[in-house]
Amino acid sequence: MFSKSWILVVLGIISSGVCSALECSPTAISKPTLRGATVLDVEANEVRNYTTTGLAPGTNDGGIRTISFCNVTVIHTHPGWNDTITTQVWLPLEDWNGRFQALGGGGYSPGPGPLYLVYAVAQGFASASTDGGFADPAVSNVATDLTWALSSTNNVNWFLLENYASKATSDLADIGKQITASYYKTPATYSYFNGCSGGGRQGLVLAQEFPDAFDGILAVAPAINIESFIPAGYWPSHLMNRRNISLSACEVQGFIQAAVDVCDTLDGVQDGIISLPSWCNKVAAHDFVGQEYTCNGTQYTLTAAGAGVVQAAWSGSVSVASREGGYYGLNKDADLTSFSIPTGCQIINGVEVCFNTLFTNWIVYLIAKDADFAIDEMTDAEFFHGLVRSKRDYAGMLAANNPDLSTFKARGGKMISWHGLADQAIPPAGIKAYYEEVLKRDRGAHDFFRFFEAPGVGHCYGGLGPVPNGALNQLVHWVEKGAAPDTLGADRGHNGTARNLCPYPLHQVYIGGDPSRAGSFTCRHI
Repeated sequence: MFSKSWILVVLGIISSGVCSALECSPTAISKPTLRGATVLDVEANEVRNYTTTGLAPGTNDGGIRTISFCNVTVIHTHPGWNDTITTQVWLPLEDWNGRFQALGGGGYSPGPGPLYLVYAVAQGFASASTDGGFADPAVSNVATDLTWALSSTNNVNWFLLENYASKATSDLADIGKQITASYYKTPATYSYFNGCSGGGRQGLVLAQEFPDAFDGILAVAPAINIESFIPAGYWPSHLMNRRNISLSACEVQGFIQAAVDVCDTLDGVQDGIISLPSWCNKVAAHDFVGQEYTCNGTQYTLTAAGAGVVQAAWSGSVSVASREGGYYGLNKDADLTSFSIPTGCQIINGVEVCFNTLFTNWIVYLIAKDADFAIDEMTDAEFFHGLVRSKRDYAGMLAANNPDLSTFKARGGKMISWHGLADQAIPPAGIKAYYEEVLKRDRGAHDFFRFFEAPGVGHCYGGLGPVPNGALNQLVHWVEKGAAPDTLGADRGHNGTARNLCPYPLHQVYIGGDPSRAGSFTCRHI
């Protein structure tokens, strides 16, 4: 029997000489079959020398890429659901690496659009993404829109919500692999899923509910327990509304810098990164009230009102709500002005984006279920009741927190998850708690599922810490060669910093030398 590695070599030979001669047309590509769905249309056309920006999920390795590919569009519906889902499958015309890679979305969009597809095809993958049946192309990269979640006032569109939760992603796997096999006249030897944030949540769902779909899953900064952390993330903003507090970005940054100044060197290195957040737990925002902070040439004094709001983001709503409804806070070097504390908006691709709407829209459309709900006038009782109600109504469909991965393990699947400790949107404590539950259920889970913390890294990328840009390559080596990652190599941090991320429950420990070099750290229990 031939090995998979041998087959990959043969596929590489085939792809370099034959794939460009394969026919990219609707008549040559077989219509995929989906249980419980009807394929309405398949379109296909060659695209040559397509040049634009490409980026992989959970990396800071973006740049201009030029690719040539067979662009296949599959449109399908689930009878009775009144939905229309578009799946894009991009197939390299040359140098196909024999693998299929499905790509997750972010925020309230299940698909990334061209950004991730371009990068994946440039790496030789046959790749695919889905719009879930509701994405608005004008805001697909913003992904804060949730208007699609309501059929009418007080009525959730449960069909579209299920598409978002898992159905469209499961369909993506089936469609992408079938189209790949039809075009190349042979199935992909290995299949992978890659996503960050909402895409990371999709990855967890696939391992839990569709364990046969992929050989390897990379779930970065997964939006686990989205029904809890999203509305809970509005807690600081709610306090600002109730107490009529207005904070500048500079004052918020002043509190963050004060905490970093105290906690930065607890790991033995002064680098602006809080590598061991648990060692910083006793530090509170109120400790810094009255301190002065200079920002953009102006001196500010940190206020008690500001401390209350910042501490709300650090402590999370679990500090004041019941265990049933509350959720973790963010770590103290996270940039709170991006999501948690509204201090302004940004213009992205010509569209004004107020990231705080990621939280407000959930409350408006999925808790109040009323587009005209006056969230600024929401009472404390309404807020805390909303946290409990959100968990009650949506956890079963959206939480992605089932620790039973036994079928995924039995099938031979491998999964890597990593989360930036300076994530400003999703509390990293969520995936950490989930991984601990997985280990409680299966002491050998480390053999097929590994979780890594990334000190100083923001949401999916960004921040001062180095990013594991090669995580997908390490997953491929684990799946195809059995080379389990003892660490994740991370690079391109602030000033070129490189480090090796440690598999939980190990942590980075400084052992001496140049702190910008990975060899100056080791992984240990602390």
